[in-house]
Amino acid sequence: MPSTVEKIALVRCPFVFLAFAAILAFTTSPSWAGTKIVHRWVLTGEPMPKLERILVMAILENYLIRQELEDEMEVLLDKSGVTGIKSHMVLPPRDELAEGELKEHIKQGDFDAVLVIRPISERIETEEVGASFAGPYYVPPPGYYNLWPYCHLAWSQASVTGSYFQENTVVHAQFNLYRTKDEKLLWSGETDTVYSKDFKKLGREYARAIVKQLKKDKVIGNR
Repeated sequence: MPSTVEKIALVRCPFVFLAFAAILAFTTSPSWAGTKIVHRWVLTGEPMPKLERILVMAILENYLIRQELEDEMEVLLDKSGVTGIKSHMVLPPRDELAEGELKEHIKQGDFDAVLVIRPISERIETEEVGASFAGPYYVPPPGYYNLWPYCHLAWSQASVTGSYFQENTVVHAQFNLYRTKDEKLLWSGETDTVYSKDFKKLGREYARAIVKQLKKDKVIGNR
C-alpha cells in the first residue's frame, strides 16, 4: 500500500512520470562528443586478406571535412603499416566524373581495397548541459534533493538552476570496405557523429574512430 506521502505525490503531480517518459521518447541526450561506432560487421568464413593499399573515399559535400578526414586517415593507416590513398588527391571532382569513369579510375589505381564513407541522415538531439557533475559517480544536481522543487521542475519542463538546454546535430554515416579485385565487402558499419563547426577536429576524430575500429576488428595491423 502506498504511504500518505506517496498518495499526496501522485495526486499533486499526476502526470510527471508520463511527461518524463515523453521527454525520453522524443529527446535523447548525447552525453558523448565526437564519433562513436554504433553498428559494425566483419567478413567471416574466410581469412581477412592482407591489405597494403587502401583508397579512402569520404563522399561529403563539405570539402574541408573530407580533406581533414582523408588526410588523417592517411597518417593513421601509415602508422598501422598500410598505405592510405586520399581520394581528393587522385580522383577528379564528383561533378566531373561519371560512374563508369570512377570504376575505371579505381581499377587502374592498384588499390587492394576501397573504404567508402558517406553520411546518410542527420537528427537533432536535445541535451541538458550542467545537469550532473563530472566524475566516476553520479551526484544529483541541486534541486533534485526534495520532491516538490523537482516535481515543479519536471511539470514545467524547466531546467535545473545553473543548467541549460542545447541542441546538437548528430550525423549518421555508413562506412564500407571493399576488396577491389572482386568488389567483395570486407567490413561495414555505421557511426554517429556530433556535428561541429571545427572541421579539422571533426574530420580527425572521425578518422581516429574508424582506424581504431579497423585495428580492433583485425582488418588491419594484425600481421
